[in-house]
Amino acid sequence: MNNIIDRYWNNFIEGDRQAFEQIYRALLPNLYEYGMRRVNDEDYVRDSIQDVFIKFWENRSKLRSISNPKHYLLVALKNSLLNAQLRDGKLSSFGEKDDFQLTYDVESAYIATEEQQANALRLIQALEQLTGKQKEVIFLRYFEELSYEEISTLTNISVKSLYKLNNRAMEALKEIMGIPKQHLLVLFYLIKLLH
Repeated sequence: MNNIIDRYWNNFIEGDRQAFEQIYRALLPNLYEYGMRRVNDEDYVRDSIQDVFIKFWENRSKLRSISNPKHYLLVALKNSLLNAQLRDGKLSSFGEKDDFQLTYDVESAYIATEEQQANALRLIQALEQLTGKQKEVIFLRYFEELSYEEISTLTNISVKSLYKLNNRAMEALKEIMGIPKQHLLVLFYLIKLLH
């Protein structure tokens, strides 16, 4: 999908409205989900996504070809959400709240066996025991499949610190779940399939 989005992006910055609409349709679910996990306020998320796309359309002639439009739009959405919260007094200018949400409804999706469903449910409960930053890193790394460098620009956390944060989160999950890291990765994949 990334190659298609890259192609759409290049056509969009040349003024192709259909390419712009394709980017919007393709990435809207990712942007909405990320926004809701950051602020859990549908009005802020919808308005911020609209603001991001309006600004991109208005400034398309100033944009350049980039390697990962999805990452670029996630960063823009995060900044838009922060600006809206600052403007409305819902966030102090000294820092972000550490309340990233990472919940899934396992029962709404089909999982092959009862054991897999039980393990996925246990993992979801274990994820809730992590800090907000740990949950955000896990979500961006394993569910959105962003690189550490991309996560760094999105979260303003150094790559080195992200590695440590991810390792601490994985260690905590291994301890809580009592399973090896490989099994955690399989469970992440199963949960990702739910969406």
